[in-house]
Amino acid sequence: MKNINIISFTKQGQSLALKLKELYSKACLYGKEENEQVKRIDKDIKSFTGDIFYESDLIIFISALGIAVRSIAPYIISKDKDAAVIVIDDTAKYVIPLLSGHIGGANKYAKEIADFLHSEAVITTSTDRNNKFAVDNFAVNNNLYIKDITKIKEVSSRILNGENVGFISDYKVSGKLPEGLVEDMHQECGIVISKDINKLPFPITMQLIPKEYVLGIGARKGADYNNLYEFVESSLKKYNILHEEILAVVSIDIKKDEEAIFELAKEYNVPFITYSSEVLQNVKGDFNKSDFVKKVTGVDNVCERAVKAYDENIEMVMKKTAYNGVTLAIGKLAWQGNF
Repeated sequence: MKNINIISFTKQGQSLALKLKELYSKACLYGKEENEQVKRIDKDIKSFTGDIFYESDLIIFISALGIAVRSIAPYIISKDKDAAVIVIDDTAKYVIPLLSGHIGGANKYAKEIADFLHSEAVITTSTDRNNKFAVDNFAVNNNLYIKDITKIKEVSSRILNGENVGFISDYKVSGKLPEGLVEDMHQECGIVISKDINKLPFPITMQLIPKEYVLGIGARKGADYNNLYEFVESSLKKYNILHEEILAVVSIDIKKDEEAIFELAKEYNVPFITYSSEVLQNVKGDFNKSDFVKKVTGVDNVCERAVKAYDENIEMVMKKTAYNGVTLAIGKLAWQGNF
């Protein structure tokens, strides 16, 4: 579940926030007046925004656009790290994606919210407005890591100007090649989908690396982060897995607040997904079982089962391996793209 925070300042805005709770049931609501569903903002809005910005997937301001801009301005880092930010006026006439339109999904959220509220989504991204191929959208939708986000502008500007951009992939990509992309290595600018970070066939090459690996983790309460990180790093090196290839970190739901695992997912900038013991126990497969783990967690294996819970078709690359109070399993979900 995405970490969604909704901020309002007026009674009308708060009513709208409560309505959005129907769409995003796990969202946290913040406002000037506290009640059972809304938490009170007890500091200035800029400081409060700083408290939640880096932990948020989506922040919705029900306010004037200027308030949102001033609130987020000190915390903006880059396209691949910023939270998606949306602004809605308190009459719900307009839904405006303000930040991280493609990579963070703000444009997609805005359209979803506008449909729900019967409002108008105000999309200003050029590729969207002109119905052109957006490489960052393509990357997000296909679980691809963008090696250098500055190349997004290089690719998009050429496509918007009617120029061709080269396209090469070491993996299967289904669907018709979008207008503007050509399978031609002689272009000045091009896109390459490959694990090989040294594959630079174009003068200006945008590298997209498939995310294929899921890290399943079990840990004792209060596990040491440095110990966990070193163990995972050595395992990734052993299996020749790049950081950029990591798709998700998974575990059991009783570990959802385990700081070491949470920080690991944050380090790799991937989602941390947890599953209930019931879900894990019902996963089919041949697992390394432990009576002790079952007594503590309600399931006989956490790390391997969590990997399989992510996708039943995943291939186990590394079976359960224990080290200083933590366990790790690694699964590979073979990448295949689609236009």
